[in-house]
Amino acid sequence: MMKKLALILGALCSGSVMANAHLEHAQLPYQQATAIPYDSTPYSPQTTMPEQCRDPLVEKYIADWEAGKVDFNTIKSNDSIAKDQRFCKTMDDDGNIMEAKDCKLENAPVGYLWKELSDAPVVIGITNGGKSDHAPHFHGQPECYYAVSGRARTLADGQYKWMEKGMYFYIPGNTIHNTPITDDQGFGVMYWYPKNAHFDGFKYYWRKDVKNLRVAEEAFDRVDALRKAAMDLGPYGTNQDKFEK
Repeated sequence: MMKKLALILGALCSGSVMANAHLEHAQLPYQQATAIPYDSTPYSPQTTMPEQCRDPLVEKYIADWEAGKVDFNTIKSNDSIAKDQRFCKTMDDDGNIMEAKDCKLENAPVGYLWKELSDAPVVIGITNGGKSDHAPHFHGQPECYYAVSGRARTLADGQYKWMEKGMYFYIPGNTIHNTPITDDQGFGVMYWYPKNAHFDGFKYYWRKDVKNLRVAEEAFDRVDALRKAAMDLGPYGTNQDKFEK
């Protein structure tokens, strides 16, 4: 009897595989289950590139930056970025993406701006930020930073640790990360998602996206407590007086 049942199940499974052999694409972001995030990466900012972050295209961008061949205004997107998207982006106070005229921070309502440099074979971008708060969030893709200017405290190994110009930082997937910019000199990073391309397939999770998922909500609560202890910041959206322009 058991042998017969095993044969039947084997045939069903084989048929299922054959019937779905045409399904080659990964789930779309809205089809993916919400992950339970780690509170923070177990890694800390460091002065050498983590092995998990190594990528020839990124390393070429960084080498040009360090040699003074490019700066935030002159660094160029590659051909994977549509020509009509090769401009400095920022957000308005409602979170809508808009152009930052002349790539100037004074034209960035939220206090920071960014450029998209590559979408394939690896997503790469660069930011320039003045004093500004940033919302804790997570996503399934690992992410790497290289600090191109200034300094800021970033959530690392259960604390908010300083990351300064010339340092690298690795954040595994499904890990909450957060980097408020509280220093007057501001902070800029090159960011990339190693071995991940096509940003439109990424799914970002913010606190509002895990409402009623208690374990995830509690992770964000713990991050809020760390923000308060390290920088006297309340939850994101409640610190306008500390970041007034």
